[in-house]
Formats: sequence, structure tokens, C-alpha cells
Amino acid sequence: MSETIIRLQKRHTNQELIIQTKRRFNVLKCGRRFGKTSIAKELIIEPALDGFPVAYFCPTYKDLNDFWIEVVKILGDAIKQKNEQLKQIRLITGGVIDMWSLDEPDSGRGRKYWRVVIDECEKAKKLKIAWNGTIRATLTDYKGDCWFLSTPQFGKTYFKELFKRSDDDKYKHEWQGWKFSTYDNPFMDAQEIDSAKATLDPMYFNCEYLAEDVTLDTMLWAYAYEEEKHLGKVEILSNLEIILSFDFNKNPISCSVVQVPNYDTIRVIETIKLANSDIFELCQVIKTKYGNALFLVTGDASGSSTSAMVQDNMNYYKIIKSQLNLSNNQLVVPVVNPRLADNRVLVNSLLSRGNVLLDRDNTKSLQFDFENVTVLPDGSIKKADRSDPAQQADALDTFRYACNSFCLKFLNRN
Repeated sequence: MSETIIRLQKRHTNQELIIQTKRRFNVLKCGRRFGKTSIAKELIIEPALDGFPVAYFCPTYKDLNDFWIEVVKILGDAIKQKNEQLKQIRLITGGVIDMWSLDEPDSGRGRKYWRVVIDECEKAKKLKIAWNGTIRATLTDYKGDCWFLSTPQFGKTYFKELFKRSDDDKYKHEWQGWKFSTYDNPFMDAQEIDSAKATLDPMYFNCEYLAEDVTLDTMLWAYAYEEEKHLGKVEILSNLEIILSFDFNKNPISCSVVQVPNYDTIRVIETIKLANSDIFELCQVIKTKYGNALFLVTGDASGSSTSAMVQDNMNYYKIIKSQLNLSNNQLVVPVVNPRLADNRVLVNSLLSRGNVLLDRDNTKSLQFDFENVTVLPDGSIKKADRSDPAQQADALDTFRYACNSFCLKFLNRN
């Protein structure tokens, strides 16, 4: 009888530590490319080769397919039977590997397993329901163990709750947790990670590479803003267009006056914020202050919609065009507003690694928003509560619209 050889990837030092210090319930929080997938393969394959039933869970069926292909390739002649549709592998040793998608939290109900591995936990929106309602019960017959593996995501999540159980007197006799960054994989080039650090938004790097918890519910939207770095005297550059970026809330109505010498540089000359006013008065203020300057106009995409009709057949941008005597080429109006989460990455990248300067005396409302507007756990701004001036974000909106229209290339460069 020929011998079947199974080759698993050699553990690095920190993977070895994880295996040697494991408990019944194990939570690995790690940076990208730490090596959690290779651990997952070993954790699934070894007990199956010893004849036990095991299960691998991941967020979606699409995620499942790559892992299936890799495990089938490793096992080779040790496979007695496999069903690709059901994602089940039966081995010549009697062991069984089931692979399940957590698209349905009832996946695996009624089965019994010696071990369960749940991969990419943070992407599994129904993790809590699946664990408490189905997966935990599958370990009862064998008194089996379970592994939760993931890179953290922003905000408060169930995976992070599970990670903390190793420090909780109620759970720590059975629970173990480890946190490792991408740097903790000795097979990764540290200079490559440093390169990512230099070009990525710090919040994303800390989360994705350092595996740090980034809780958004108490974080400033413009977390990279620094008064010493970003405030000064901003003079008008006579060789550049003046960009007017509008936000059309009825009260207040706002506009930031900026110049963009390059896509990595934005200079805020003034932020105008008028209470109990309208677009006609705002345009008059602009004409009085800036005369016949060469303007470019951008801002809130909703200002050109039919819902933004101010009078007769006129929307906000038509009025601005008429009042400031602009041509169509001077209107740089987005079709839709940028998503807050995406726009936040751009703005904070510019604040941290670009050249952003606000006029200290004439941008008070924008400074206020940078220092006060916070985000909810999902990354959105609590703008529905208009009674809270710290969350209205009108001036912030004018700035981020300008960044989106004229500085978007900055992210592509990085």
C-alpha cells in the first residue's frame, strides 16, 4: 500500500506560540498577512486525518471556495470522497471536513464536530446568532474546541467581545486570545509593511496591519486635523481660480472659498456660513468680497436636483451661475455626493500627508467642525439631530465636497 504524504506549511514562531498556548475557545486577532489562513488549514486538516469530524465556517460562499480548493489540493490521495456542491470531504482515515457559509446562521445545525474553525469573523454579519444558536451546540458531543480568526474591523463588534473573554473571570478558564500585527509574521518583509504605513490612512493601517481596535463612536470625523499644523494665514494666489464649495442646508447655508494649487494641496481662504438666509444673499456676499474673480463652483450634488428647486424652474446651481455670471465650464458639480466613509479616508489622508492650510481667522466654523464632529459606530455622522451644533457639519461638508472634486487623485497616487 502506497504512503500518502500531507505537506502543511511550516509554522512561524508566533504561530507555534498560538498552538502551544491554546485553550478550548481561541480567538486570534491579527493583521493582514500574519498567516491565519495557514493556521486554519492546519487546524482543520490534522484532526480530520486522525479520524474526527471538523467544520470550517466563513462569511460567504464566495469566501469558502478558495479555502476548499487549497484544502483539497493539500489532502490529495487522502481523500476518499468529496462533494463540491455540499463542500464536504471524507478521508480514508474516517475523518470528515464540512465547510459552511455563514450567509445562513443555521449552517451546520444538527451536526457534531471535534473542532470548528470560524474564519474572517469580522465579515460575518450573523456571527453572534450563528455561534449562540447553532455552532456552539455542534461541539457538545465531542466536547470540541473552536477557533475564531479575523483581522479586526472598525467599531464595536461581537468578535471583539469574544476576544476580551480571555481577560474575563467568567470565561478565562476556557478562553484564550492573541493579538498579532503583520510585523509579527517573520516571513513578511518589514520594509514592505513600512511602505504601506507611509502611504495608507493611519486609521486603516492601525486596524488592518497592527490589528488595533478602532472604535468609531467616540472618534472625530477629521481625526488627522491638528491646529498647529493646519492653521495659518492664507493669502489669495492671484494666478489660480477661486473654488466655491457649497452646502445647501436651508439654515445655515454655507460655502468654503478655497484654492487647490495641486491635488495634494488645498488652501481654505474663508468659510462663509449664513443663518436665516438664502442662496441669493450668499452669492451677494461672495460678489462683494471677491468681485470678478475667476470662480469654479462645486458642492452638494443635491443642489442640481429637481427637489432643490428654489423658485420657478431654478435650482441652486442655476441661481449661482446666474448671480455670479458663470459659464457651464465653471461648474464642477458631482452627480452624487461622496460616501461619508470613502470621503473620510480622502480628507484625513490629505490632512495627514498632504498640504492643507486653513486661514486661522476666517475659517472658524470649519475649525469647529474639525474639532467637534464625531462619527457613529458605522462611520456615519449623526446629522439627523440638527439641534446639536457640534454635529451639523455644514462647514465640514463644504470642505469635503471640495476635496472630492479637486483632490481625489491624491488617493490614487498613494
